[in-house]
Amino acid sequence: MLNTFRKLGLALTCALLIFPLGSAQAEVGVTDDKIVLGTFQDLSGPAAYIGKFVTGIIKVWTHMVNEEMGGIHGRKIEVVIEDNKYDPVLTKTVYNKLVNQDKVFALIATYGSSPLTAIKGELEKDKVPIISTAASTQSMFDPPNRYLFWYTSSAQDEGILATDFIMNTLKPEKLKLGILYQDDEWGKDGRKGIELAAKKYNLKPVYSPFKRGTKNLSAQVLKLKAKRVTHLYVSSYATTYASFLKEANKIGYNPVIIGGYVTVDPRSFIAGELADGHYHIFNHAVRNEGVPGWKELEKRFTAIGAEALLNSPLLPMLWTPLAHFTQVLQNVGPDLTREKVIDAMEALQDFDTGGTGPIRYGKNMRKGTHYYRIFTADAANKQFTPITDWHEPSLVWGKR
Repeated sequence: MLNTFRKLGLALTCALLIFPLGSAQAEVGVTDDKIVLGTFQDLSGPAAYIGKFVTGIIKVWTHMVNEEMGGIHGRKIEVVIEDNKYDPVLTKTVYNKLVNQDKVFALIATYGSSPLTAIKGELEKDKVPIISTAASTQSMFDPPNRYLFWYTSSAQDEGILATDFIMNTLKPEKLKLGILYQDDEWGKDGRKGIELAAKKYNLKPVYSPFKRGTKNLSAQVLKLKAKRVTHLYVSSYATTYASFLKEANKIGYNPVIIGGYVTVDPRSFIAGELADGHYHIFNHAVRNEGVPGWKELEKRFTAIGAEALLNSPLLPMLWTPLAHFTQVLQNVGPDLTREKVIDAMEALQDFDTGGTGPIRYGKNMRKGTHYYRIFTADAANKQFTPITDWHEPSLVWGKR
């Protein structure tokens, strides 16, 4: 009898080795009927208006996937949202909660160069995919992190593009180039772009940093005016951009300004007519162009009473990563794993949102956006109008 039990025990052990229990095979955050995702947003810090905006977009996306599409391969989406206050230290805390306590499958729609830089090592160690939106530093994708996919413009690209535009399109008779930038990973990346372009064009730019959260830019304005900067690239939020315009106006300082992508925002018009005629770099179509992508967004957001979100030109920039993540989840199929998501993201080529330049990734390419346009600001109508075609910076990534 004892020998029989031993034989049965051995048979059961072998069976378990060959046919492991379902729970042992299950991917973290994935069940038969659910995919648990996580995100961190600045909901109460210096960029809270963006965090609340992204949170609203995530709700619309979740409704689309769960209610309109019936889920993805039979699974509904659940998103756990944490407030990181745009603080790198707090970001590590909420990341650990999302990954180790909430057991999320992946992170989506995150933004902020400093917060993302703080967890890059953890992502690699934990092998958690993250589909980010706005994190504008070269370090997000260079060198590539297998688990971090990054979609939007890079401040380094923008610094080069701004200088290209000044030198090749504006061609001013008098030129003194400058940059006003937030003194963190984001702003320093913009400075790097200016440095690279300045070397190419044999320029000696003026650098004017400020601390994140600074309200008073009078010292920066005085410095730029004293250095006789005529053309200025601004790497900061729209609210800071508007504050600079008003502060500069107080002392009669009016340089030609090229704003980074987040200045393509109604908050730039807080400065009123002072915002008129300046230039902005952006990697999406805007609503007044009437492109198919915007028409689809209008239909979708209006249908569920979220039309207020349509007022920001940043909407497609924040929606697009969610759209191509949806496509990737569909492409992977029912057998969903983190590693298969990574492979499917790498295979995504020329994804069409109906209003962007080409979006593509690859084995060693984690940056989705490669093409940009220059816009001008129309303060009277509070809108932005493209004045160039899609193009890359003259110093392209990989050849700088």
